[in-house]
Amino acid sequence: MEYKDLNGCTCRLFFEKGQSQIESRHVLVIGKYNGSWLLTRHSVRGLEFPGGKAEPGESLEQAAKREVFEETGASVNELNWLAEYTVYTDKPFSKTVFTATIEDMKQVEWMETDGPVLVPKIVIDGNYSFLMRDAGMEAIIEKVKTVEKW
Repeated sequence: MEYKDLNGCTCRLFFEKGQSQIESRHVLVIGKYNGSWLLTRHSVRGLEFPGGKAEPGESLEQAAKREVFEETGASVNELNWLAEYTVYTDKPFSKTVFTATIEDMKQVEWMETDGPVLVPKIVIDGNYSFLMRDAGMEAIIEKVKTVEKW
Protein backbone atom coordinates (compact mmCIF):
# COMPACT_ATOMS: atom_id res chain seq x y z
CA MET A 1 0.00 0.00 0.00
CA GLU A 2 1.33 3.44 -0.90
CA TYR A 3 0.12 6.62 0.80
CA LYS A 4 1.25 10.10 1.87
CA ASP A 5 1.81 10.79 5.55
CA LEU A 6 0.70 14.04 7.15
CA ASN A 7 4.11 15.57 6.39
CA GLY A 8 3.51 14.91 2.68
CA CYS A 9 6.09 12.13 2.47
CA THR A 10 5.42 9.09 0.32
CA CYS A 11 5.19 5.91 2.41
CA ARG A 12 4.92 2.26 1.51
CA LEU A 13 3.32 -0.23 3.90
CA PHE A 14 3.97 -3.98 3.68
CA PHE A 15 2.23 -6.82 5.49
CA GLU A 16 4.74 -9.40 4.20
CA LYS A 17 8.32 -9.65 5.42
CA GLY A 18 11.18 -8.73 3.11
CA GLN A 19 9.27 -6.31 0.91
CA SER A 20 11.03 -3.07 1.92
CA GLN A 21 14.21 -2.06 0.11
CA ILE A 22 15.56 -0.31 3.24
CA GLU A 23 16.72 -2.14 6.36
CA SER A 24 14.47 -1.36 9.30
CA ARG A 25 16.10 0.16 12.40
CA HIS A 26 12.92 1.66 13.89
CA VAL A 27 10.11 -0.10 15.77
CA LEU A 28 6.49 0.53 16.64
CA VAL A 29 4.65 -1.71 19.13
CA ILE A 30 0.90 -2.19 19.21
CA GLY A 31 0.17 -3.81 22.53
CA LYS A 32 -2.76 -4.90 24.63
CA TYR A 33 -2.96 -5.12 28.40
CA ASN A 34 -6.03 -6.52 30.15
CA GLY A 35 -8.14 -5.95 27.04
CA SER A 36 -7.06 -2.34 26.47
CA TRP A 37 -4.74 -0.85 23.86
CA LEU A 38 -1.41 0.32 25.31
CA LEU A 39 -0.50 3.83 24.22
CA THR A 40 1.91 6.40 25.55
CA ARG A 41 1.42 10.12 25.86
CA HIS A 42 4.25 11.90 24.09
CA SER A 43 4.73 15.27 25.78
CA VAL A 44 4.53 17.16 22.46
CA ARG A 45 2.71 14.94 19.95
CA GLY A 46 0.00 13.37 22.13
CA LEU A 47 -1.22 9.76 22.29
CA GLU A 48 0.63 7.20 20.19
CA PHE A 49 1.91 3.65 20.25
CA PRO A 50 5.32 3.16 21.90
CA GLY A 51 8.30 2.91 19.61
CA GLY A 52 11.64 4.31 18.59
CA LYS A 53 15.00 3.51 17.08
CA ALA A 54 17.10 0.41 17.68
CA GLU A 55 20.45 1.09 19.32
CA PRO A 56 23.69 -0.20 17.75
CA GLY A 57 23.96 -3.97 18.18
CA GLU A 58 20.34 -4.27 19.31
CA SER A 59 17.87 -6.49 17.45
CA LEU A 60 14.50 -5.07 16.46
CA GLU A 61 12.82 -7.36 19.00
CA GLN A 62 15.13 -6.13 21.77
CA ALA A 63 14.49 -2.52 20.73
CA ALA A 64 10.72 -3.07 20.74
CA LYS A 65 10.74 -4.49 24.27
CA ARG A 66 13.07 -1.76 25.55
CA GLU A 67 11.04 1.07 23.98
CA VAL A 68 7.79 -0.27 25.44
CA PHE A 69 9.36 -0.48 28.89
CA GLU A 70 11.02 2.95 28.72
CA GLU A 71 7.87 4.69 27.49
CA THR A 72 5.21 2.84 29.52
CA GLY A 73 6.80 0.68 32.23
CA ALA A 74 5.23 -2.37 30.59
CA SER A 75 6.95 -5.73 30.14
CA VAL A 76 6.27 -7.46 26.83
CA ASN A 77 5.18 -11.08 27.13
CA GLU A 78 4.70 -12.03 23.46
CA LEU A 79 5.96 -10.08 20.44
CA ASN A 80 4.89 -10.77 16.84
CA TRP A 81 5.93 -9.18 13.55
CA LEU A 82 2.94 -7.49 11.85
CA ALA A 83 4.14 -5.06 9.18
CA GLU A 84 6.85 -2.77 7.96
CA TYR A 85 6.61 0.63 6.38
CA THR A 86 9.11 2.86 4.63
CA VAL A 87 8.99 6.64 4.78
CA TYR A 88 10.69 8.41 1.87
CA THR A 89 12.19 11.58 3.38
CA ASP A 90 15.59 13.15 2.65
CA LYS A 91 16.94 10.18 4.62
CA PRO A 92 14.44 7.35 3.96
CA PHE A 93 13.87 4.90 6.81
CA SER A 94 11.84 1.78 7.52
CA LYS A 95 9.92 0.95 10.68
CA THR A 96 8.91 -2.54 11.79
CA VAL A 97 5.52 -2.87 13.47
CA PHE A 98 5.00 -5.53 16.12
CA THR A 99 1.97 -6.63 18.10
CA ALA A 100 2.54 -7.47 21.74
CA THR A 101 0.80 -8.85 24.76
CA ILE A 102 1.82 -7.14 27.96
CA GLU A 103 2.77 -9.17 31.02
CA ASP A 104 2.71 -6.45 33.64
CA MET A 105 3.22 -2.74 34.15
CA LYS A 106 5.15 -0.82 36.76
CA GLN A 107 5.77 2.78 37.62
CA VAL A 108 9.11 3.84 36.15
CA GLU A 109 10.81 7.07 35.20
CA TRP A 110 9.46 7.29 31.67
CA MET A 111 11.76 8.42 28.90
CA GLU A 112 10.48 10.94 26.32
CA THR A 113 6.85 10.40 27.35
CA ASP A 114 4.39 11.12 30.11
CA GLY A 115 3.78 7.40 30.63
CA PRO A 116 1.20 4.80 29.68
CA VAL A 117 -2.39 5.35 28.64
CA LEU A 118 -4.77 2.38 28.37
CA VAL A 119 -7.79 2.79 26.11
CA PRO A 120 -10.50 0.18 25.45
CA LYS A 121 -11.05 1.44 21.91
CA ILE A 122 -8.96 3.51 19.48
CA VAL A 123 -10.92 6.59 18.47
CA ILE A 124 -8.58 9.04 16.75
CA ASP A 125 -9.25 12.61 17.83
CA GLY A 126 -7.26 15.74 18.69
CA ASN A 127 -5.59 14.00 21.63
CA TYR A 128 -3.73 11.65 19.30
CA SER A 129 -0.35 12.25 17.69
CA PHE A 130 -0.21 13.15 14.01
CA LEU A 131 1.62 9.83 13.62
CA MET A 132 -1.68 8.07 14.39
CA ARG A 133 -3.73 9.95 11.79
CA ASP A 134 -2.54 8.79 8.37
CA ALA A 135 -3.82 6.09 6.04
CA GLY A 136 -0.97 3.75 6.94
CA MET A 137 -1.80 3.74 10.64
CA GLU A 138 -5.46 3.24 9.83
CA ALA A 139 -4.53 0.17 7.75
CA ILE A 140 -2.24 -1.13 10.50
CA ILE A 141 -4.96 -0.81 13.15
CA GLU A 142 -7.47 -2.58 10.88
CA LYS A 143 -4.95 -5.38 10.24
CA VAL A 144 -4.37 -5.79 13.99
CA LYS A 145 -8.11 -6.22 14.47
CA THR A 146 -8.15 -9.06 11.91
CA VAL A 147 -5.22 -10.95 13.44
CA GLU A 148 -5.95 -10.08 17.05
CA LYS A 149 -5.11 -12.94 19.40
CA TRP A 150 -5.46 -11.12 22.67
